[in-house]
Amino acid sequence: MRYLRAAGLVLAGAALLTGGLTAGNQWLAERDATSEVNGRTDAVPREEVARSLSDHLSLPVILRGPRSVDCAQDLRAVRGAWIRCTAHYLRGTDRGMTVRVVRVRGDEITYVHDAPHR
Repeated sequence: MRYLRAAGLVLAGAALLTGGLTAGNQWLAERDATSEVNGRTDAVPREEVARSLSDHLSLPVILRGPRSVDCAQDLRAVRGAWIRCTAHYLRGTDRGMTVRVVRVRGDEITYVHDAPHR
């Protein structure tokens, strides 16, 4: 009886781990965000893009995201426009990424980022 209970716990733990990893992979695979454009500059401020990237790179349960994210400039509201950003992780690891505008609709833009480069 004890062995059956232990086997059941192992199977339940494996199922939970698999589900968590699948959700985490899906979370990281979806790399798009939508932000409101500043009417004066016709761009999304670099601080807003950095905040969005930082939130996205941090998993909801496992806090292994970047310590901070910096972007070189504001992201213009022009399809195809791009900027470079850097994610700063603990232990001094910095990883660069490119952020690119994929859709402009009214006063909102949708942008995507590639995976942080090692």
